[in-house]
Amino acid sequence: MSSIDLSPNQDFFNEESATAALIPDDAFLSSNSVLSLLAAFDPSFSELVADFADALPDAVGQVAIADGLFDVELMLADGTALTGSFDAPATLRSYADLAAVSDGTVTLSGGILEAAIAAEGETAALSDFDLSAATSALVLGAVSAIDATIPLTNGAFVVDLPSALGPISGTIDVAGGDLNLDLATPFGQLVADIDFQDDAIFPFTAPVPVLGDITGAVDFNSGNIVASLGAFGDLALPISALSGELTLADGLADLTATLPVGSGTSLPVASDIELGPLASEYVAEFVQDLEGTGTLTNGILDATVESPLGLFETVFDVVAFTSQGANFFAGVDGVIDINNGIATSLLTTPLGDIDGSVDLTTVSPALETPIAELI
Repeated sequence: MSSIDLSPNQDFFNEESATAALIPDDAFLSSNSVLSLLAAFDPSFSELVADFADALPDAVGQVAIADGLFDVELMLADGTALTGSFDAPATLRSYADLAAVSDGTVTLSGGILEAAIAAEGETAALSDFDLSAATSALVLGAVSAIDATIPLTNGAFVVDLPSALGPISGTIDVAGGDLNLDLATPFGQLVADIDFQDDAIFPFTAPVPVLGDITGAVDFNSGNIVASLGAFGDLALPISALSGELTLADGLADLTATLPVGSGTSLPVASDIELGPLASEYVAEFVQDLEGTGTLTNGILDATVESPLGLFETVFDVVAFTSQGANFFAGVDGVIDINNGIATSLLTTPLGDIDGSVDLTTVSPALETPIAELI
């Protein structure tokens, strides 16, 4: 039987001897999975995490957690013993200390991001990073991960969706030829007004008594639904009269609704919309229209961005954000038992208790899954 001691001299669990250099290069900013993000810090660390995840389904043992200090006692199938500890609060506080002495500049123009950041005498530079393409890919993954049915009332979708970061609620109004957003998100209020493009037209076929099947299209650009009634001519009605529901799955949207046409008669409207690609395309073009500059001073990012929606000014305290993470882990206690490919957790956290089981065979694939799909 062999043994691996994951204690102070092991990079994997102890931050005192492991110094992960955060270098915000293309690999870091374009990361779309946990493993690729870790590889941007340290490729060998990423490989170690991947190997550890592969070994977990056959491991037996326990992870004890007290005030955010993780103590690991595991036995792998090949007889290798894994032991050690990882102090999550101390690790995050060390990164907060590093952020507190970091300074730099950031510029965004035409969807291209450039940055230079200095910390403790070392400087990291990023040039010609295509932020519009990266954001587009992130949005495509996020939309593709949504599996929900959203009600539609008078041309406006009523959103009330959970996410890993908190609930998202509000309205998405598509009735006026533009996309109006009024959403409460975990990151604050999102209010926007974005014009639909000329090609935002989605055809449908609907059975109508007497007339039989008729063809039509939902034209988001004009704000109308247009249907051909054969010998009776064409019918154009505002999307604001449309009510029903939108079912999202794998980036595809199935719109099922009815449109009143008078005298107690309604026109059924059903259309499939490739919402994921559409949303990612819109976001890419939106980011390409952004022009902005930002400065990082002692870990505080102060940025001003001009967009088609107006001027945005934001301040983000990297030090406080990282410190909050440290405080969160300092309030985590409990145990994780590992056996027969199942991890059973009984934890208390500042956000509530965690009492459940996880199939460890899903861990390794999750590390390679786009982060947006995990949210």
